[in-house]
Amino acid sequence: MASILGLFRADLLKTRRTPFLLLHLLAPLIAATVFLAYYAYSPWSATDKVQAYLQVLGCALPTLIALVCSMSAEQEALAGHFQGLLALPAQRIKVYASKLLLLLIYGLGAILLAVLLFGIGFREVLGQDGLGMAFYWSGAGILFGSSTFLYLLHSFVSLRFGRGPSIGTGIVGSLIAALLLTGLGERLWVYVPFAWGARLISIWTVHAAGTPLPLTVSQANTGITVCILATLTAAVLSCLWFRRWEGRSADA
Repeated sequence: MASILGLFRADLLKTRRTPFLLLHLLAPLIAATVFLAYYAYSPWSATDKVQAYLQVLGCALPTLIALVCSMSAEQEALAGHFQGLLALPAQRIKVYASKLLLLLIYGLGAILLAVLLFGIGFREVLGQDGLGMAFYWSGAGILFGSSTFLYLLHSFVSLRFGRGPSIGTGIVGSLIAALLLTGLGERLWVYVPFAWGARLISIWTVHAAGTPLPLTVSQANTGITVCILATLTAAVLSCLWFRRWEGRSADA
């Protein structure tokens, strides 16, 4: 019987000759470098700079996650039309869990890199940070935890419908996330998965800066509860779906 570890190693080997790792390294590096270069002469306050950077990351995640999930699905489609996923009917859940685990580990690494590189540069190079590195570690955890649902969503869309619908959904999701950062998002964002990362990281930044918002305004508790319940539900439903999935048509 195939083990999760063995399947994970196989999935990891599949990415060796793809731009998968490079994308997860370059995107955080470029993002941190561009923002630090701009912030070197920007007149904004330090807290506003940090919040803006983290909000941009939160808004960009739906598109980036859609891109990497679609890359992973297309790799399986080209390598025997999903036979690598379908060849072990009795181990379907393990196969699916291994693929998701790989995506989540890469995603966690990229988010940590994007947030911590910025935090170190903002603190040590620009000398403008007063929040401390513990804030950035927690911020990375918030962004990752709030985006786990999106990995489940885009894995499903990519496998079931293809690359185009997944990336299209991701782009629309990023636009929605940016829109719901405004007053239009009040009381609505907690029910929109695309907005969880940007909204929760905004609340965390304001709180860490010493000016916590009332829960009636921030809705942090509600957002976290909905995020956790929705993610767990999506994980169960996606596993049930994958057990019955038989691939998609060649023209999809």
